[in-house]
Parts: sequence; C-alpha cells; structure tokens
Amino acid sequence: MMPNINQNLVGKTFGHLTVLKKSSERGTQHEYKWLCRCDCGKLTTVTTGALNSGSIASCGHVRLEKSKENLRFTEDRHKKQFNDHLPANNQTGYKNISMTTRNGRQRYRVAIQVNRKQHSKIVDSLEEALAVREELRNKWWPK
Repeated sequence: MMPNINQNLVGKTFGHLTVLKKSSERGTQHEYKWLCRCDCGKLTTVTTGALNSGSIASCGHVRLEKSKENLRFTEDRHKKQFNDHLPANNQTGYKNISMTTRNGRQRYRVAIQVNRKQHSKIVDSLEEALAVREELRNKWWPK
C-alpha cells in the first residue's frame, strides 16, 4: 500500500503538537516536514511519518520534565542517609560505620554519600570511627 503523499495535516493535533503549516524543509529521505507548535509554545519541524506514528508527540519538553523528575527521585533517595535509622544488617550499632577485614585485621569503615559521591575512611578503633564520622558529616553533609 502506497502512503498518501497528499495528506493535509494543518490544524491537526498529535500529542502536544499542533500542525501550523507544511515546512519548506525535507527529511533525510525527502519526506515532508511540518511546522508544529508545542503546548509549551516552542516551534519544531516534524516529518509526516513521525506525526502519524506518534513517535514524536512534543518538542522534547516532556522528556526533559521526566528526566528532571527521575533526578529528583535519585537525590531524595540518598536523604535517608541523613537520619539516624540503622540498616537491618548493621553490626556496629552506629550509622555510616561498618566493619571490614583488611590484611587479616578487623577495622572500621566510615562512609557517607552526598550527591552520588562517596567519602570514606578506614580506621582501627570504634572511637576513631565515631570521630571520623563526625568530621565527614561536618565537612560534606548539607547544613
């Protein structure tokens, strides 16, 4: 079946895009392009096939909003670290301090994560670990 090359899409709405007029531009395979206005007010040109198939339904602002929303989610996820609730598998009894074995010796690892960056230090005693944890919190955690 041959595509209808005489389609008039002016005035039709596809997702967030409303077709204003046929553009003088052509696509990579010489298909027609249409000048469209998005709900946000931005102008964009889109091919006939992309409009009809629904593969393009906005100027890109919807994808940008979704990526910002996902970024907010990942930033909020790390805020749990700022409370004093202990994880279920905690063996030291203190937040941000875990036990590790280095060179056959039990040591304490202090680690905090802020803005997807981890700051850590390994020390020999629990007292040192508590002091280092306070030092890292004062240096890196939001005030």
